[in-house]
Amino acid sequence: MKHFRLVMIIIAAILSLGAMAQQTNETPNRSIYLELLGASNIAGVNYDARFKTGSPWGYRVGLGYTYSEQYSMFSGSNSLHGPDIPLEINYLLGKKRSKLDLGFGLNLGYYTEKYDTWNVKQTGEVYGIPYYESEYAGEAKHSLWGYFFFGNIGYRYQPTHGFQFRAGISPSFNLGGKHAVSKGLFPYVSFGYVF
Repeated sequence: MKHFRLVMIIIAAILSLGAMAQQTNETPNRSIYLELLGASNIAGVNYDARFKTGSPWGYRVGLGYTYSEQYSMFSGSNSLHGPDIPLEINYLLGKKRSKLDLGFGLNLGYYTEKYDTWNVKQTGEVYGIPYYESEYAGEAKHSLWGYFFFGNIGYRYQPTHGFQFRAGISPSFNLGGKHAVSKGLFPYVSFGYVF
């Protein structure tokens, strides 16, 4: 329950910072971009804005999609898919259009997990040692929500208007618990438009 409270506090902080940023009269740089891999998992569409005009500090809110599939000779197939929402606070370092893009965020997802099930039964015993046989019992699925925290270290081409490009790596971690998602270190690339 402590992890859930921490996640909710972080979401509230990111949303309140974004709301405060929109109260200024000047229009900060904003962008919409398609991200492949990274915090969006497979692919995602993101909205990114500076908190105020000329500020290196900003935020992003996105909608991504996760899909992963594994196969093991001993357990069969297992897949996970569903939508996710990356939320991030970021900082752009650099005076011109080429910038170092640093960020920290949280990804929340609602996934459907499908997996093979097996029935195991004892088929015999030799010298007191039992022998077992497994039999495929079909596919099962259930829905779950998950989270992970992520970092962002990359390059961003950010003009005042027009084409935007981002590339870098996104390391991730979690605080454990039954809703924690393990992801690791993923590269990302994105293409978008600054307005």
